[in-house]
Formats: sequence, C-alpha cells, structure tokens
Amino acid sequence: MLQKLFFKRLKRGPQVVLEKDFGAIISLTGLQSGDTVIDAGSGSGFLAIRLGSIVAPAGKVYSFEWRDDFAELARKNVEKAGLSDVIEIAKADVFAGFPKDGADLVTLDFAGSDKAVPHAFAALKSGGWCVGILPNAEQMRDFYLAGAAAGFEAVHAIDVTVKNWLIRPHGCRPETMGLNHTAFLVFLQKPAAKPIKTSDA
Repeated sequence: MLQKLFFKRLKRGPQVVLEKDFGAIISLTGLQSGDTVIDAGSGSGFLAIRLGSIVAPAGKVYSFEWRDDFAELARKNVEKAGLSDVIEIAKADVFAGFPKDGADLVTLDFAGSDKAVPHAFAALKSGGWCVGILPNAEQMRDFYLAGAAAGFEAVHAIDVTVKNWLIRPHGCRPETMGLNHTAFLVFLQKPAAKPIKTSDA
C-alpha cells in the first residue's frame, strides 16, 4: 500500500478520506486485489488512489466526478501515484446512474449521495458492498434509510476515532487534542444471489 508520506506530495482540493476511515472500509468490505470498484465523488483522488493500490494489478477503479476541476486534479494525482492503468477518472452524473456495473464495492462521497443508493445497488455484484462517506449525522440517517429501502442488507453505520496517548514514566493518559470525527461511514451489503433449485431426477 502507498505510504502516508506519499500523500503529502499530492495536491489537495476538497476534503479527503483519511487513513482511519479507509482502513475501516477495507477491513469491513474485504476488498482485495483483482476487485472492481466504483468510486463516486473523485474529489482530489485520494480515495481512488488508496483503493487502486489495493485492487492492483488485476483490479480496476472507476472514479466518477461531476466537476471538471476536481476530475482534472484527481487525474493528475493518479498519474503521480503511477496508477493510471488501474484507475480511470471520468466525468459523470451518477444521479442518473453509473456508466459501469459488476462492482465488488461502490463508494459514495458527495452531497446528496443517498439519492444515488438505488443506482449503487444496480451496479453491484451479488454480495457486493456500498459505503457512504458522510460528514453529518442527518446525511448518515438519510443514506442509511435509503439503503434499507433499496433492498440492501447488513446495513450499519459507524464512525472511527483515533485517540493518541501520552506515555510518561509518571503516568499515561489520552492526549487532550487529537483526530476526532471526520466522517460517518454507512455500510450496505447487496444480498447474495440465492442458488437455483433444481428438481430431483
């Protein structure tokens, strides 16, 4: 996986998904090399790059962005990461549906993403995951309810907090300042296809 130091060399535009949230996405969805990902809301391209580093070399990340300036920024960062063969940045209005399907994972990180949840359901393989990355509790609620209405199962919401500790000879305690809330993560899993029953001969 690309190291944290590498991302400091990339140009940042909009807010990016940090390591702690990305780690939860990978661990809870089981993303692995060879998987196909749809990433909606390219932003600076940081999430697409992290995802691409996992699914490479045989996998693919299709990252869609509505704003031309964000798409261009993401494309340049992907080139710096050396992942242009794995990650494709394209302009698309995902509220009208995704240009790709057959995904193992769909990540949605943009305002009003709950309205794209039914399209994510259609774009996923059976058993695939959709993850919403949401800054506010009200958006988390809307995304969660949209997932349940769309037919997803295993619907759950979390946030990830990192607590740094002061380690000293005379006593240990949490630091008073640290990285607290960055985003809510809502995980939606598409039901696995049921095996077709065959009649006994």
